[in-house]
Parts: sequence; C-alpha cells; structure tokens
Amino acid sequence: MHMLITPMRCKGFALDPQERRRYPAIRGDVLVTPEVRDELGRSSNVARVSKGMPLEPEPLPQLLDATLAGMAPTGFVLSGIEYIGGCAYAQSWWCRLS
Repeated sequence: MHMLITPMRCKGFALDPQERRRYPAIRGDVLVTPEVRDELGRSSNVARVSKGMPLEPEPLPQLLDATLAGMAPTGFVLSGIEYIGGCAYAQSWWCRLS
C-alpha cells in the first residue's frame, strides 16, 4: 500500500508533535509479512517500507512484532520493535495516504 510514513520515535524516545511535523515523510509501499526472525528466535509480523526498486536499500529499519495500534479513514499507526546496531527500540510508524 503506497503511503507517507513518519517514524514517531527516535531510538525508543517519543518525538513530540512538533518534531514529527518537521520530520520529512518517507514515500513508499508498506508491506507486512510473517517471518521467522533470528533476533527474536520465533515468528514475527515484520513491517517494511519499499521505495520501488528491488535492490534499493530500505529507508527505515524493519518493524518486528508489527501490530496495528490505531486506524482512521486516512491512515493508521503500526507499532513494534526496530533493531539498530544490535539494540532493540520501541517504534511506531504513522502511515497516511500520499
């Protein structure tokens, strides 16, 4: 699903509304699939953002244990865990129609 995605946290700390508004939204396809992940040692719903070309790097770290935290007519919030440099952080993505 083609969306504008804005992360709502930075290394686990919530961004305030002004910081979220200043963050440049990432345009891409949001994909959620179940996968077995070594980091968790089990199956997990994994959300990723694809910008289009298959070999192009993903613009955001993958979101593990992704769950739908909220939904409205024009968008939704996915919450989960992201791994950056071997550390796990809470993360939420605000996804809205582009």
